[in-house]
Amino acid sequence: MRKVYSTILLFTGFASFIAAQAPAPAPKFLNEIQIPLLITNPDSYDLDVIQTTHDFNPHDASDPLNGVTTFAFEDFNNPGTTSILGPTLIWGYKHMLTPTVLNVLDEVTTCHWHGAHVPQYADGGPYQIIEPNVLWDPEFQVLDKSATMWYHPHAMDLTYKHVQMGLSGIIIVEDPQDGVDTDDEILNFIHDILPTDYAVNDFPLIFQTKKFEADAAGEMQIKATGGFKDGYEYMVNGIIDPFMNVPANMLRLRILNGDGKFSFNFTFEDEDGNTFPAQMIATDAGYMDRSYQLDEILMAPGERTEWLLDLRGLDGEILYIKNMVSDMPFADQPCGNGQRGIIGDSCTTKGYAADRNLLKLIVGTAASAQSPIIAFPIPLYPLENPPLNMATNERTKVFRQGVFSNGNGSALFSIDSMLMDMTVVNDVVNMNATEIWTLDNQTPVAHPWHIHDIHFWVTEVIDGSGVPLDKFAHPELFNGPKDNVLVQPGWKLSYITTFSDFSTPVAATNSYMYHCHILPHEDGGMMGTFVVWDGSTDVDEDELSTMSMQVQPNPAQDVVYLRGASAKTSTLRFINMNGQLMKEMSLPSFDGAIQIEVNEFPEGMLIMDWTTDKGHAVSKVMITR
Repeated sequence: MRKVYSTILLFTGFASFIAAQAPAPAPKFLNEIQIPLLITNPDSYDLDVIQTTHDFNPHDASDPLNGVTTFAFEDFNNPGTTSILGPTLIWGYKHMLTPTVLNVLDEVTTCHWHGAHVPQYADGGPYQIIEPNVLWDPEFQVLDKSATMWYHPHAMDLTYKHVQMGLSGIIIVEDPQDGVDTDDEILNFIHDILPTDYAVNDFPLIFQTKKFEADAAGEMQIKATGGFKDGYEYMVNGIIDPFMNVPANMLRLRILNGDGKFSFNFTFEDEDGNTFPAQMIATDAGYMDRSYQLDEILMAPGERTEWLLDLRGLDGEILYIKNMVSDMPFADQPCGNGQRGIIGDSCTTKGYAADRNLLKLIVGTAASAQSPIIAFPIPLYPLENPPLNMATNERTKVFRQGVFSNGNGSALFSIDSMLMDMTVVNDVVNMNATEIWTLDNQTPVAHPWHIHDIHFWVTEVIDGSGVPLDKFAHPELFNGPKDNVLVQPGWKLSYITTFSDFSTPVAATNSYMYHCHILPHEDGGMMGTFVVWDGSTDVDEDELSTMSMQVQPNPAQDVVYLRGASAKTSTLRFINMNGQLMKEMSLPSFDGAIQIEVNEFPEGMLIMDWTTDKGHAVSKVMITR
């Protein structure tokens, strides 16, 4: 057995003493992991959103965690094959997809393709509600290159519940193959050298936690509302105490943090606790520029990474994937008031989360052809980040706590001191614009930022002390495309991206989302919207409005008249073409026309966003001088 491995330590810290409940019981690794069913049809598949039951601990038939009510995505063509999560979907680059999703639950849901660059109508966000017994059948082309993505519900106020109940699944965008899909020689080369045999040397691993509680009849149920700090179960692919048999070959692991709240600090170890060299090859949205040997990786909810483990010649050895809580940032700081924390660390769980093996890997014999890789690092895909001088606009999104509170008096988290409003467009982005967004976390806890539609490249991170993060020490942040990133307390994280497709008129119903991927924060309003604007100036009321609104004169100089009716006080917002809120005002009830002064605004196009108790309307007005 090899005892010495080379390492590059990313995160350091010391476990602080916490007088609280005991840590979670040590795992027994008695259950063989379940690998999700693979749907190989590259162009079409049919999913049912169902209620079913699942055995979380199948080794022990008497365990009350068996036969628990769950939700699942099920392949319509293979009923009875899924009792939690969902099948793995294979997407082909440039293929046209015609999926269907039938909601068999007794409540609304959605199906969001997390990480996918798709039209807004096919995004599966809170605007694409699937009512009970209704079939959703979007059509779109796959514009994403090779990546590991996932799908999950995204209905307002129900996302945390639905994910906890079991609704998640992996999407694999396959490498284009030579002579089949594309003439991209780099992706052809990558496909030829990496493991691609699903469930043989290429494995999807969904890490989650769940808490269970007995109902009035004494039956165990998933706690799908509210938070929890202790008493929860760790699981991989919906199985507690899991082990996985793997071949003594080059192994590829696609890791998803599919948890609703907790971050994990993953490391790979052998039986003696020695760090095992793991090569990171991909971030959320695709390949890194080369492989990087990392000893630990901090992954927030929603993030994905891909890894290579060289197991050749290690027949019979045991490895573990471990959660190194003691190495999480701020682990060396005392718990208490003002603690800067990462949800899932020791402080935020009152000591319940501790260093713990999560998955046991049992290395067997070499079951397939050996990998052609003879040494690391290996070159992968060149970064496609736009140059900084291409940026034509910059935005800052500020995370705050305490501006709002819920009905129980608890302080809510918000973005730019606003809570999610389905009738509001928070940002308007010009088609083909390249922008730099800065995420300013002014709260005491870390928040994973996820933005729909686009991929981005992190350009700079300034920590809470005003010190830039070392780019060479953090390739997981700077050397691959992202759509989900953990913004730690005090950080100002900047990224660059281009909004290159899928423009629409400005309307709330045409919005994509950005939000915190701690799902109770998202459900609590830590979410906003943006529209990629198509440049149109003619407002189609049937498409953009739920009520009548006219603005005259247009163009205007000093005043405009808003013609319409509102029996109650309403809100009018002026937004410029960069998505900045220029002014918000409260309008008294009126029927006919009301005069609005606009002489304070500079020349140019403005969006007038009018919300009443009866509906929502959007118009555009050109200010001239």
